[in-house]
Amino acid sequence: MKLSQVVMAGVAFAFLASCSSEDTSNTASATPSNATNVLSSESLAQAMGASVSSMPLGLGCGWLAASDSDKANIAFPDSEAKYWVAAAPVSPQTRLRIDGRYPDARYFSYNAYDVALRPTDALADVELSPNSGSVNSFQNENAAPGGKYTAYLEYGPSPTQNSNAPRKLNTFYTGNVSLGPLNVPNALALFMYRVYVSEAGEFMDGGVGLPTLTLETADGSRELGTLPNCAEPVLPNLGGALPPLGINDLLLGLDYPNQLALPFPTATNPPTTGKFFSLGDTVFRILGNAIGQDTSALGGRVDSGSGGFLSNIHNAYTTTAFDRKGGSIALVRAKAPTYRGQAGVPFGTEQLRYWSLCGNEFVTQRYTDCAADYQVPLDENGFFTVVISDPADRPANATAANGFLWLPWGPYPDQVLLYRHMLHNPTFTQAIQNVEKGANLDTVMGPFAPQATYCSPEVFGQSNRSSEVFALCLQEQNTQQ
Repeated sequence: MKLSQVVMAGVAFAFLASCSSEDTSNTASATPSNATNVLSSESLAQAMGASVSSMPLGLGCGWLAASDSDKANIAFPDSEAKYWVAAAPVSPQTRLRIDGRYPDARYFSYNAYDVALRPTDALADVELSPNSGSVNSFQNENAAPGGKYTAYLEYGPSPTQNSNAPRKLNTFYTGNVSLGPLNVPNALALFMYRVYVSEAGEFMDGGVGLPTLTLETADGSRELGTLPNCAEPVLPNLGGALPPLGINDLLLGLDYPNQLALPFPTATNPPTTGKFFSLGDTVFRILGNAIGQDTSALGGRVDSGSGGFLSNIHNAYTTTAFDRKGGSIALVRAKAPTYRGQAGVPFGTEQLRYWSLCGNEFVTQRYTDCAADYQVPLDENGFFTVVISDPADRPANATAANGFLWLPWGPYPDQVLLYRHMLHNPTFTQAIQNVEKGANLDTVMGPFAPQATYCSPEVFGQSNRSSEVFALCLQEQNTQQ
């Protein structure tokens, strides 16, 4: 089996555990004249017994998978994000060179992952120094998108995992796989390129196409081959050729029967909010909910690494879980942080680069709906109030005009509200990123900490002001407890 086939098969398997949103723009294939055919479209086509011209859209692409919420709505995605997945045979003797352009978007980054789908290292847009003659538009408000940069993925220790590990310019690392007290070198060079809130581009790529991937020797003295580029990878939508399936809309059109209002182990009553730390920590939290015991101390003694579900190092998350046994209407309320591009907030002074709210189902990891920061209604005090229910149970006064964000529950027994904070300003001490394990969320985040409650339709309808409705619902819950 040829190298290109191995890479494609490995990434196709890994992608089945990933993804999110929609779109990218056209980029022509580029193979330098001094490169061998080890990673070319021609060698891949020959191995498959086909010609390059007859291969389906994206088949020979170095980016072998992309997120698409219509085809692969899993791994707790965000509707405003686009992910592209790739892998490369990086070793101590090689590195991957990434030649890209700064997109017209709110944010972009690279994250490397281990076999447990935990991030090992990352580079954010603002950390990527531009090539000579170009400007980083994420550092300079007046710079136009499209400037060039060169990044590298190298085999070796990750400064994210070990602060003593040095970082070269524009470089992120494969890092280690954490197995309790052991740290094993990460041999699977799986990584993701992300773009959030794209302002241009047919496939949500910020109008600059996909970066070009070139394998070269570790010192950069010799190119071993350039992975063929494309406008959109073959997975999961045949390079953008497949029509929409409409599965998400179909599922949201189903009404969950209230007679099956069952408890669910991710949820508590009253509902609680916690920061996501790792897969292991999540397992212990669910176990504690199921047996009615606090297992946080036990979870804290088990090193399960950091992150999971192909999470992004630059994001921090809180989760609030609900089940239908607690009620048919769920609410979450908090003070909203400022974000880049918000009216009246100067460039670089925002509290977060981006934040969002997504309703998800835990088992399938699907989102039912998401709202990005700029889409969330705020009340006169700068607070958001999320209402989660079936369409049939949505209160008539749960409208944006009254300061409510309504999200559909979906045809599931449970609902998990995922709240993202991305790239916090160091001066914003109440960001989710600053909540350490064992710390009290409310103490650290203050008014920015999400508060949650269930509510009856009768109480919800007593006021049109979101702040008053939440207070009344919280009072009802406390009285019932």
